[in-house]
Amino acid sequence: MFSTTLRLDDDLGHFLREVAEASAMSVNGWLLALLRREQAAMARRKLAADWAAYGQDREAQDVSYAFAAQAEVAAEPRRRSYRARKTK
Repeated sequence: MFSTTLRLDDDLGHFLREVAEASAMSVNGWLLALLRREQAAMARRKLAADWAAYGQDREAQDVSYAFAAQAEVAAEPRRRSYRARKTK
């Protein structure tokens, strides 16, 4: 487990204690929740940036290589499901 020490000015330290108490949390618990929210927000921002980059990459979006395989699967006769073949 990672452990660290924070040095805060008095005003920020008082604010931290007040907001944690108002949330019925310890200072440590409140900071953990804050960091988890920021971690989730950063993951959402990264995902959005990745999708935006993907949207601009025309070559990555080209799926024509899969058309032949899809046509083969579509042309195969439809099989009955296991349940339909099951004898009573």
